[in-house]
Amino acid sequence: MAAEIPRCPICAEPLVVRLATGRKSGKAFVMVMCPRDGRHFRGFISDRAYVKRFLDSLEATQHVNDGPALSR
Repeated sequence: MAAEIPRCPICAEPLVVRLATGRKSGKAFVMVMCPRDGRHFRGFISDRAYVKRFLDSLEATQHVNDGPALSR
């Protein structure tokens, strides 16, 4: 079963997840926001363990999608 994507409480668009960094600290955050208008909904997850798992899963996904280099 696929995970259900949360929706914006204002316009019902599926929320998007992005990586963000703190203005002063430069630390990584996971940002959840409305793609239509960020003022509708914008939330930040700053739990270090969760952010690390999120980044690790992004890196693993990226390596899978890159695939092996093709030789000519």
